[in-house]
Amino acid sequence: MKVLASAARERTVEALEAGTGPDIVMVPRAGDFVSLASRGLLLDLTPYADRHGWGARLLAPALRLATVDGRLFGVPRSSETITLLFNPRVVEELGHGAPSSLPELEGLARHALRRGITPFGAGCADMPESCELLWTLVLNHYAGPAAVRAALRGEIPWTSEVFVAAVDCLRSWFDRGWFGAGYFDDTVEQGLERVVNGAAAMALAMTGMLPADHAGLGTVPFPPLRDQVATPLFVFGTASLLGVNASSRAADAAALVLDALFDRDVRRRFSARVPGDWNIPLADPDADALRAASPGIFADAAIGLTRAVAEGRYGYATWSFLPPKAEALVVAHVRPLADGRMTSRDHLTELHSVFTAESGGGTSPGLD
Repeated sequence: MKVLASAARERTVEALEAGTGPDIVMVPRAGDFVSLASRGLLLDLTPYADRHGWGARLLAPALRLATVDGRLFGVPRSSETITLLFNPRVVEELGHGAPSSLPELEGLARHALRRGITPFGAGCADMPESCELLWTLVLNHYAGPAAVRAALRGEIPWTSEVFVAAVDCLRSWFDRGWFGAGYFDDTVEQGLERVVNGAAAMALAMTGMLPADHAGLGTVPFPPLRDQVATPLFVFGTASLLGVNASSRAADAAALVLDALFDRDVRRRFSARVPGDWNIPLADPDADALRAASPGIFADAAIGLTRAVAEGRYGYATWSFLPPKAEALVVAHVRPLADGRMTSRDHLTELHSVFTAESGGGTSPGLD
């Protein structure tokens, strides 16, 4: 195995194009993965999926993320979602419980600010692209998964009023100081550490980026931001996808390596050692064993996500479902939106233009 510390995407593409890449490759974004598959650089794994029964063992939306023209070219190495992490001691001292609705969330944030406590411990300086999780969260939890899906399918425009209101909601959180003053200057770890030490009440946490010191923390599904959005709601996405080099001389062996990953014992081991980072998207939530093997702040979210996806009630992580240029635009626009240098409507107008041109009016990655 070769680890590419910098320019990983570009170097992976160059190696695949030259026919010198490894047998198994890992690509960070579904849009990029689908692009490589469409260019013939990745092996069609459909025969292996049929032979080994991957369709029954893995979550269907996870498989669809790497499906092109009905053929499977890879599999996500993880399922991930956004959870509301909180410090129970701080929340209780503020006279609240874990929020389950927008009024409860706003009340907790308001009381935290009065006490000099930051509502959301957060930062993105070390991972600037992680600001996208804020955008993903408000769109799904305000507009609702049905609206997001419709926009991804090209059935409604991104300029729809419900999306404008959703982005306005995010902007208002920055305006009211919910993220403190250093969101774009502090690291992810620094933001989470504020929740651990009580300087912040809550955090919008990815299941793949949880604090090492988690003993005193709790987690709940993030509450809906409108009454029309059902709860509990879990956004579904993946950190990266695994595929086999189309030039591989050991395709059968590479496919067997992937097959060996799709096992409950393997996921339990990953969940015990690196909870969240390799949450293999198995259809079986394996709830009791997962809770026994891993910390509750990861296990509860992972089990809830698996059940939600299996039942078809989940949101869409834009880093997995938006095509590459549209996703890059979202990342680039979060800061000017937060700083008040861009309006929600102007942002969504540009997004709609880029998305429409890039998708050609067709369905985004991972949608049937």
